Amino acid sequence: MIKVAMVGTGIIAKSHIQAINKLDSFRLVAVCDVNEEKAKSFAEENDVPYFLNYKDIPENVECDAVILNLPHWLHCEASVFFLEHGIHVFCEKPMANTVEECDRIIETAEKCGKIFVVGHVMRFAAGNKYVKKIYESGELGKLVTYTENRTINYFQDSRPKWFFNKKLAGGGIMMNYGAHTFDRLFSIMEGANITSISSNCGNVKNDYDVEGHAQFFAQFDNGVSAAVTFSGYSAQTYDCYFFFTEGAIHTTPHSIEIDRNDARGFQPVEVTADTFADQLTDFGERIMGRHSTSPDGIYGRRIIETIQKIYKDNDI
Repeated sequence: MIKVAMVGTGIIAKSHIQAINKLDSFRLVAVCDVNEEKAKSFAEENDVPYFLNYKDIPENVECDAVILNLPHWLHCEASVFFLEHGIHVFCEKPMANTVEECDRIIETAEKCGKIFVVGHVMRFAAGNKYVKKIYESGELGKLVTYTENRTINYFQDSRPKWFFNKKLAGGGIMMNYGAHTFDRLFSIMEGANITSISSNCGNVKNDYDVEGHAQFFAQFDNGVSAAVTFSGYSAQTYDCYFFFTEGAIHTTPHSIEIDRNDARGFQPVEVTADTFADQLTDFGERIMGRHSTSPDGIYGRRIIETIQKIYKDNDI
């Protein structure tokens, strides 16, 4: 059994803890948050001790692994700390704010001989697993183009204010949602690489120093092109289209449709996945030295490098 501590009790922490409690191979042994009220609440609910400083965990709890659900600017510091204390690390995406921070984590994981993975959850979502199966089988022919439109009120009051500070968050809507998009494309088209990318992003609504909108057009060495739009100023939509030579697939967070080039048009597909439990199970497989698709530090660095190129091209 893998004993795991949860560091950070933000929104996604509940999904991780639910996954831990579903799996016989994992056991939650501690929670940590600087907010004592939240930490205590999670601890009481799960009958584990709580800490206000993650540096107190190794000397007080027998712990094999941690899940880091922290603000982006703490990812590198906390990852290095736990790796150096002989503890495997699952770090929520993005891996870090800069390529240099990614390199430091990679070097530490290699030096300490411990597992480090990034929580790029898109590869475990039902829709993306289905698209990957179709892509690999050739059932709809060759994938030609991909489009994604994602809009949201990114600057809503419920979002922590550090999200709107580039030094702390590493970026805005591109860093937050672009990481998901690149993981979706890289994991579905395994082995494909971007050959060129053009982009536009900025902020036209407020004085925050992170972008509120972004678009990019990317071309891959397998001939596929991707056109992606993020807007942080409007009502929520989230549509992804994969266009093949013999049909198309449309996914949203709650539905999957396939068009097989017949008169019926798009038809719903019933596919389910226990996304966070599947992700955690895969992390466990990597810890045990078995086959795993969990993204390592090299993969996480690749995504940060791509996003930083977009920022550099747009002087952000």
